[in-house]
Amino acid sequence: MKHRKTFFVIDDLIFEVEKPEITLKKIKVTQVKFENEEYKLLRKKFDENLFHIERKPDGWFITEKDKPL
Repeated sequence: MKHRKTFFVIDDLIFEVEKPEITLKKIKVTQVKFENEEYKLLRKKFDENLFHIERKPDGWFITEKDKPL
């Protein structure tokens, strides 16, 4: 019998697993890695000295910081 790969897709994340099971811990670790990559890309576009970048349930929330007087 030929070995076949098993993939899971959850919230646009793709997991390759050897067994057709996946742990909640593996999902959370991958989600954190994915969010970290998104955050790195946002930091390149929005200077953290000028903008607040925060993660909310609906997505990324970016606001301009108040300018000092």
